[in-house]
Amino acid sequence: MNEESIKKITDDVTAILLKKNADYGGASFDLGLNGNMVHLWDKVKRYKSLIGCDKKEPNFESLEDTLKDIIGYAIIGLHILDDETIKDKIYG
Repeated sequence: MNEESIKKITDDVTAILLKKNADYGGASFDLGLNGNMVHLWDKVKRYKSLIGCDKKEPNFESLEDTLKDIIGYAIIGLHILDDETIKDKIYG
């Protein structure tokens, strides 16, 4: 692992996240941190299922796709946290 390999992954995740956010209209932010936790939970369960699976190829999204989605949801969670922190400071 080096800076270049990390940048390649984060650039890819950024592109995916921006496209999905445009497709879903920012819906990932609607339910706050609790909703974000549910999305992450679903992806972690998918991850667990994929690494425990005897089949080589899943029917739908791959292990790589799942890990990138987990990173994406973590980024969304950080944005939500930042927004909620700002709201708490403003509204007490």
